[in-house]
Amino acid sequence: MAVRKVPTPNYDYEINRIMKVYQNARQLLLTELLRLVEADLTDNATRIALETSLLRQIDFILQQSNQEIQRTVEELILESFRNGQGGLLYAVGEYSSLSQATQGVAFSMLAKQTVDAMVADTFTDLLTASEHTSKKLKRIVRQTVAEQMRLGIIQQGGRRFMSKTITENLTKQGFTKKIDDEGFVGIIDKAGRKWKLDTYSRMVVRTKLTQAHSEGMKTQGIESNIDLAVISSHGAKDSCKQFEGLVVSMNGLTKGYKTIEELRKSNKIFHPNCEHTFYPIRNLDVLSDKERAIHERKSKNI
Repeated sequence: MAVRKVPTPNYDYEINRIMKVYQNARQLLLTELLRLVEADLTDNATRIALETSLLRQIDFILQQSNQEIQRTVEELILESFRNGQGGLLYAVGEYSSLSQATQGVAFSMLAKQTVDAMVADTFTDLLTASEHTSKKLKRIVRQTVAEQMRLGIIQQGGRRFMSKTITENLTKQGFTKKIDDEGFVGIIDKAGRKWKLDTYSRMVVRTKLTQAHSEGMKTQGIESNIDLAVISSHGAKDSCKQFEGLVVSMNGLTKGYKTIEELRKSNKIFHPNCEHTFYPIRNLDVLSDKERAIHERKSKNI
């Protein structure tokens, strides 16, 4: 039987579903926070009430979006995992179509444990970024309240000139920019780079869905006694290119082959945002002479 290559999954639609949740949360938060530049905070009671209200709203809006995202993540990871299971069965000829293979998979205890762990891991990453954003936004609220008070005192004192930075930050345009630049930051990585909440979340979701598909194939491989697979090829320009067409061991059950986990830990392939996947094979006999030659050449250089 000729090799059946499992199509590389495209998760743009699924990722956009989650991004819409973040976009809606951003708009709700922005609407609430803009009340700061419209309010008269010279009255102490008004200032305390508004600040308290906004801090609570930040928590409430982000909590609501987190709950919706968690439900969506659970659904998408399960779907991607099952597609991976079906992909293996289709690739090795157990079913005539990918859709039939996906419908025919059994969801074992091993599969359930793997999916549960992936869902928890994914949501932990997303929640960490959301909590960082919450802290940043709350800091902006407190800073802005202080600036509003300072501005009020200056104006009451008859001062005509004041810091340009203060006045710009307290316009709607300036405040919106401040929130976007400093508030909606998901994480700051080891290199000191700021990742916007939506950019970081997009990367996490894409990476985890791709990984869920791979884990589905690996889990089904254990249950179907299939261990070898070929890394996909799409003309990569980065370090991934040296692995395209390489035959690997999905679960480390075949001596003499690099494992998927080894390669992932090298960070040279299967890294965050990596589009590479793999397609299972029963043995090397199903490969063409050209495909075997590619594997042999690549394996010597790794």
